[in-house]
Amino acid sequence: MEWSTKPLRADQPFGSWADDLAAAFVRLEPRRLADQPFEGAISRVDAAPIQVSLVTATRHTVLRLAPHITLSTDDLCFVNLQLEGLGRTTQRDHEQISAPGDLALADTTEPFEIANSHDFKLFCFAVPRQLLPKGLLDRPRLNLSMTETGRALSRTLAGYAELCLSGCQLPKASALIGAHVVDLISHAPEILTDMSAERVHIPVLLSMMLDHIDRYSDDPELGAATLAARFRCSERYVHRLFATTGRSVGDHVNEKRIAASARKLLDHNYAHKTIAEIAFAAGFRDISHFNRLFKRCNGLAPREFRRAMAPR
Repeated sequence: MEWSTKPLRADQPFGSWADDLAAAFVRLEPRRLADQPFEGAISRVDAAPIQVSLVTATRHTVLRLAPHITLSTDDLCFVNLQLEGLGRTTQRDHEQISAPGDLALADTTEPFEIANSHDFKLFCFAVPRQLLPKGLLDRPRLNLSMTETGRALSRTLAGYAELCLSGCQLPKASALIGAHVVDLISHAPEILTDMSAERVHIPVLLSMMLDHIDRYSDDPELGAATLAARFRCSERYVHRLFATTGRSVGDHVNEKRIAASARKLLDHNYAHKTIAEIAFAAGFRDISHFNRLFKRCNGLAPREFRRAMAPR
């Protein structure tokens, strides 16, 4: 089965996408990440006991909300294999960031959010919850792209998905593939147990760290130590990764904080806020340090910047 959406009306930015998602998966609510034209397509086949889908779309967020669950009898988990883009799945205050080759799991019996901040492509394996180990549902970390063995598993799952969606599989092959996929997903955490930072695919891990900085630059504690703990590697290794960009962790963090501060200084909704309040909210702890960095980046001190940009 196939669904495709390309909205024609400005007042319906997602067209039939919400209905397409409900028909292909479960009831979900799409929301914009940016004011841009939306396009999406879904191809789905049954591979009992699971369903396999290919989803391609421009960047957006989908939410599984409590009202959806109340009206639903579905008892599925989505196991998404990221092919393109960078995905973020949040459920039960647990966050999974997926680079190409990674898996992310979402339980449809509880609220969740799946955000793709770039145009993306992924395979979705819809698996009955009872077929997956209970431990897999508890704060899963399925970053297959970070080890050679994990990447081999990712390629195997993608191959199975492509075979199912090709429409030319042998009789009974789909059911056989479905059972193999469930088994492979169930054992994915064991494959990642011996993850070593030295075996990590550097561009993937770096992109995940940069994405983390984009979203949490207002955390005053954010730095190399925080990233090392978050991504389970050493501080030294974090510094090595960022050295490939020609800039330090602090440079990247401060750039985001200064940009966020500049936006608020221009926003009339923050006119009642002092410069110090804006600086501290952005993650700075030292107002003098903030003033120096801001002037270096924008050519004006924060107070002069706010005054010069104010409407006359």
